[in-house]
Formats: sequence, C-alpha cells, structure tokens
Amino acid sequence: MTNLKFVRLLAAITCCFSSFHAVNADDGPDGHGPLPIPAVEKPAEPTLTERYGVWFVPPPEMILPEMETQKYINEDGPLDQGSPVRFSIERSVDLTLADGQWLDVAGGRLWRVDITMTGAVNSRLHLSGLSLADGQELALVSPDFDPTMSGVLSGTGDFDNGEAFGICGPSPRTRIEWFVPTGQSAKQLPFTEIMDAYGYRDVFQLSQYGGTCSLNPACYAAWLNESNATCKMTFTEGGAGFLCSAQLVATTAADETPYVATANHCISTQAVANSAQFIFFFRSACTGGNSAGTTVSGADLTLTHLASDSTLLMIRGTLPASVYWVGWSNANPAVSTASTCLHHPSGTAQAISFGSKNAGSFNCGAPAGNWNSVSWTSGITEGGSSGSAIYQDSTHKLYGVLTCGASACSNPGGDDGYGRWDLAVNSGGFAAKLAVGADDTLEQNDTCATAWPLAAGTYSGLVVKRLDEDWYAITVGSGSTLSGTFTYTHANGDIDLELYSSCGGTPVLIRNGNVNNETLSYVNPGATAVFYLRVFLATDTRNEYSMVISVPITGPANDNCATPTAIGNGGIAFNTATATNSTPSLPTSCDEGFGIAMNNDLWYAYTAVCTGTATASTCGAATFDTRIAVYSSCSSAVIACSDNASGCTGNTSKASWPVTAGSVSYVRIGSATAATGTGTLTLSCALACAADRNGDRIVDGFDLAVLIAAWATSGADLNGDFYTDGADLSIMLSSFGSCP
Repeated sequence: MTNLKFVRLLAAITCCFSSFHAVNADDGPDGHGPLPIPAVEKPAEPTLTERYGVWFVPPPEMILPEMETQKYINEDGPLDQGSPVRFSIERSVDLTLADGQWLDVAGGRLWRVDITMTGAVNSRLHLSGLSLADGQELALVSPDFDPTMSGVLSGTGDFDNGEAFGICGPSPRTRIEWFVPTGQSAKQLPFTEIMDAYGYRDVFQLSQYGGTCSLNPACYAAWLNESNATCKMTFTEGGAGFLCSAQLVATTAADETPYVATANHCISTQAVANSAQFIFFFRSACTGGNSAGTTVSGADLTLTHLASDSTLLMIRGTLPASVYWVGWSNANPAVSTASTCLHHPSGTAQAISFGSKNAGSFNCGAPAGNWNSVSWTSGITEGGSSGSAIYQDSTHKLYGVLTCGASACSNPGGDDGYGRWDLAVNSGGFAAKLAVGADDTLEQNDTCATAWPLAAGTYSGLVVKRLDEDWYAITVGSGSTLSGTFTYTHANGDIDLELYSSCGGTPVLIRNGNVNNETLSYVNPGATAVFYLRVFLATDTRNEYSMVISVPITGPANDNCATPTAIGNGGIAFNTATATNSTPSLPTSCDEGFGIAMNNDLWYAYTAVCTGTATASTCGAATFDTRIAVYSSCSSAVIACSDNASGCTGNTSKASWPVTAGSVSYVRIGSATAATGTGTLTLSCALACAADRNGDRIVDGFDLAVLIAAWATSGADLNGDFYTDGADLSIMLSSFGSCP
C-alpha cells in the first residue's frame, strides 16, 4: 500500500488504539461500566425536514456518475495492520442553489437537495468554509441510515473553523438541509466547498463469524465487557476515508470521561480527530441476528505518543447506553502472557483473537523493543484491526495497541506487533490525562450546598458530567428577571437546566429541550433572594458549554467603587442583601484557605484622621461570613484584606493598613460565599505615636495634661476603644520620651 498511512508506518513509529478492563490499584485503574440507560430516554434531535414537517415532499436529487472502484482497490493492495484501511475517496460536488428546492416553513424557508453517487456502497458529506448567519441552521443528513445526522449546525460549525462532516453511512445517498429565517436573504450557499466520499469498499458488512479465521466475541461471554468497549472507527484524511479499531479506556477516577485509545498511525492530529466516527456494538450474535451498531461522531485529540504508536482521543458525541470502559496496565507483562484482542478486521463485524506474548520486541519501528510480539492460537487480525487493544487474560487489562504484523486469514500463523501502553503512560504523558478527565475552574460545585456564586456576565469553557453536575447560586432582586443563554452542542450530550428557590425544594423553572443551546427567563415574585441553578446531563457522560447570565438587581447606592459611601472613624450599619458583585478580583495572597471570591459587596471611602494604622472591622458584628478588602483607589491593587480574622466570631473580619492623615482608602465589604446579611463596619485610626497628643514627636507632661482633660471621653483614646481611661494612661506613661 502506498497511501499516506503506509508511508508513516515505514517511518517506523506508529501504533494502535488501546482498550481497558479491571485493573489492580498498583498498575492502573479498574474498568467501569456499563453506562446505564437514562431514567428518561430522550429522542434524537430531529432533522430539519422532520422539525418542519415536510417529510412528505421529496427533495430534488443530484445524481453523480460511478467512479473507478477497481482502480482504487488495486491502488490499496493487500490490507494489512500497518496502515488504516482506505475505503472511500472524496469527490468535489459542483452544487448551486438551483440544484435544490426552497420550501416555505414556519418562521422562514427550508432549502434541500439529495446527492446520490452511482455505484457507491457508502458515502459521507464534508463541507468547508461554512458560515451561517444568526438564526440559520444546516443539517448534513444520511437519510437511509440511523443515526441520520450528527447534529444541526450553526455559525461556523461544531469545530468553529467552517468545517463539518456528515454521517458515514452504508448508502450512496446523502442530503443537505438549510434553514433561513424570515427576513434574511440567501443568494448563495453558506459554504465554499462540498465533498462527498465515494465508498468503493464495503466496511458495513455484518458477517456471521465462526470457524478458524475470525472468531465471534459474542460466543465468549467472559469478554462481553471488552466487546462493549470496542468500536469500529472511520475518519477522513487527505481526501479519503479510512478505517481502524479503537476502545474506550477508563480513568483512574472512573469518572466516565469518554476517552478512546487507538493507534498514532490511525489518528495523530486534531484535524483528523474532528472527522472521527465511532461505531459501537457492530457485531454478530453468537446465534441469530446481527447488530448494525450505534454511531457516535467527532473527537478531540487529547494526546498522542509516536514512540509507542498510541493515541488518546476524547469522544464528543453522545455515548450509547451499555458501553464499557476498559482498564489498563502501566507495566509490560512477561513473555508467554496469555493474551486476547477484540477488533474489526477489514471493517467487518467485531472479532476476537486468542494467543500469547511470544517476545519482547517486534520490528514495527525503531527501537523494536517498543513493541511486543504476539502470536495467535485461534483467530487472526487484518487491516482495520489497527488500533485495537491487546489484553492480559488474567486481568483483562490493556497493555498495548496493534501497530503492524503478518496475521491474516491467508496467514493465520503470522505474528503481530503491539505498541507498548506502559511507554505511553510512564513516559508519554498519558498518566496525567488518564488520572481524571479535565473539568472547569469553577469546581467543586457539584451540589446545591456547594453552589458557585454567579454574577451577571459571560462564563466559558464549562464542563458538566453525568457523575459531576454543576450548581450555581444567583441573587435575584424582588421583581427582577434572571435571564440566561446557554450554548452547547446537543449531539454531544443533552444538557438540561433547573432553577430552585432553595436547596432541596422543587424547581421553579425547568428547561429540557432537545436542541442546540438553551435559554431561561424567570421573574422573582418575592423578596430579594438567592436562587440555585442546576446544570446537568439528561444523556451522555460529558459535555461542554458556555453561559451568559443577566441579573438586573437594583443595588444600594454604594454598590460599586464609583459611588462609595463616605465614612470616618466610628461604626456604620450595612446590609448586603441587595448588593451585586463588583468587577475587581482578589489576588491569591488574599486566599486564607477559602478561595478569593468576593460577592454581594458594598464600598466605603474612608478618610484617615491620623498618620498611622487604619483598621476596618466587622469582628463579631455581622450576621454572616464577611470578607474585607482595601484599595488606595478604584483601580489599584489590594493593600489589605481579611476573610476569617483570628479571634473574630462568626467568620467575621478585620483588616489594617498604613495611612497618612487626609488620605482616602476604599473599603470593600462582602462575602467569600453567596451569603448576605447585616452588620456594623467600624473604622479606626491609631497614631504612629499615639501618645504624642500635640505632634511635637515627644511624649511629655503636656500630652499627659491633654489626656487628663479628656478623661472619660473619646478625645484621647489610645487603644481604640473610644474611651479615655486608665488603659490609655498606662500607654502614655510607658511611652514617655521621644517618639520612635
């Protein structure tokens, strides 16, 4: 074979996908699964034809001529494990608006066209330069296959680069659907190029396995979990469609991150990962009928390791119920270890092969010691098996991925080389990724009790998991409207929303549509209160989203630094119930173990009455957990901060900072949590040489006379208790002499 994949194999360092199963704590994670069926099974997102109820109107059809099937088969040569199996060639489609047909539908117009490639056994649409105006949607449909599409597209597509892929399905017919809202013109197609993959090799055939060549895993119940983790993987690269095998692998945290292991020589770039399509349960029953499997589309390249020919992907689309995540080993097993492989030879139904590790090196590349040699006692591998995992029989743990070899139905005694998974884990960076799936920076907000306090604004890069939902706390004023816009791809997991007025109550608002993106709007009918927003998955294990929150609360006059309340020495009552969140963030130096959040804050402008040390305090004088931050101006860095001050009850605060007489400091009071309440803020100023009452830098009899004259008042208070008494006299007598 002379295609790109074979050249990369000859370059010597390519490998195969890996799988997982139960693992001991000392060398890798236990496998986990199966993924349960959701309590409420939601329907798939409808095509635009289904949504607008025009299924009974057939679209116009563009018929493309047959291509030279035998030419491409001859180019491929023998199918081996050294490179992915090529099965389709992309061809450019000269498509114009005139080739399709417009239909008037609710809210706008729908343009559709069918494209049929004569002689193709499978097909797949591929768009470039996609750019949809606001409100426009586009669907790439495989009308003769289930699923018929990977999801409705908007903007520049799911990858934000103008590229989009349809479903690869066993039919020569594909369809484009394009919705344009009323009021928008559509004088040209919303993409610059369209390719349709001409499938010349049938990779969707379901053979009934048995006999001495390929063995049917359904007849080996002990390997059911690994069978449920294994998938057939198709992808597009360099204008052609290719086939490999792959498998879901577990994290140590068993958090259902949809990681898939495969070979580096199959997928090694993000551009190719975008096109990946995974087909689970494509297999025969031991006796009886067959299963066409369940298709999931799109992936992110997590990491790839050339030296062990290993790649770790993360699936974007929704995983089907009952899939399993295999465990893996970070140790290289001994020679003679009994081993098993599950795979998709030549794209046919899933097969199983039994054998053993017969050597610690194999010539798949240099150094040969990066590959284990496996010989088969029953079953074989073929082209399309690349990327499949090899498991230890004793533990069902993955320890390598298929790179190259001579095994085939025509050569059942041929050995295979498996890239060492322990190298990818121990020196290839896989260990950190496989510890736990990545999450967002607002964690841990997994329960109502640990809800993250939200202010109005935009929040991006958020992650919600089936086992790790997200909660947010939002203060909404009386009569005010809480609004939110949530952006995500529905095909990657159905995200739903619930709004609560208290933890443990019933929702006051539910948003559970089966569409891309979601909105909510809720008017608070009562007094100002904290509401709790739950973001969770109705289907799948993981999805990403962003949200824009609007909370128009009418705050108090000193709700921000631009309009602070003027204050001098003494106490002032405050109430943060209607206060909003200000913009300035706190530095990490203010983190006393409880984070750096500052919520529902008020601002005060303090004018110092002395040169010395100013103190702002809520110590024991607030009904909630307070936090204080002090600034020299609205745009300056923090000069003092306090969360839970030592000796102050109720998690109240006390902050001190140096001042000069007449200077202004901006004191900000709020909470590190979503708590609000009432209290008293007290400001005081201690002189640098407090006992010097006349400012001559000497403490003497004159200063003593001033103190005596102010006895029982606050006029000569030296210890900050706003009262002149014996304690102040003691301070003065001990300070006699020149000021320091």
